[in-house]
This record gives sequence, structure tokens and C-alpha cells, in this order.
Amino acid sequence: MRLYLVNLRDKKGYSMRRVAREANMTVSHYSKIENGQRAGRVTLIVMGRIANVLDVTVDQLYKYEESYLEEVYKKQEQKNGK
Repeated sequence: MRLYLVNLRDKKGYSMRRVAREANMTVSHYSKIENGQRAGRVTLIVMGRIANVLDVTVDQLYKYEESYLEEVYKKQEQKNGK
């Protein structure tokens, strides 16, 4: 789960539906991103739309995403016994 998105969204008092609508995507798509069901990286265009809605820079969101992905990769390595 991308807790950084949950925290940023909660800080603004926005629902998933509102972020999705303002970022011009379906609630299902946004939900999959936030819940980590969408594996791998999120495109820069999508990150830009989400950043705009949540009033953060793309650079800030990218740094949060990098930290998130590092954790995901570490968990995968531990799971695979590496």
C-alpha cells in the first residue's frame, strides 16, 4: 500500500473518488495505485496529475514513490530468500 498517498489525501480531506476525478482517472485505477495493486512504477503523467491534486511537487511524489518501491523490492527479495 502506498501509505504516502493515503496520508497526503487524508491531509487534504479528500476521498479516493475526489482525487481520481480531479486527476482525470477512474476511481478503480486510482484505488489500484494507492493500494499497491498496480505493480511497478506509475507513469510520470499520472504522477503529475496526482501531485497536482494533492498540492505536492512531482519531485516530492517521485521521492515518496522511490522509497515505496525500495520497500516492495526488499520484501520480494526476503520472500524469495535472497
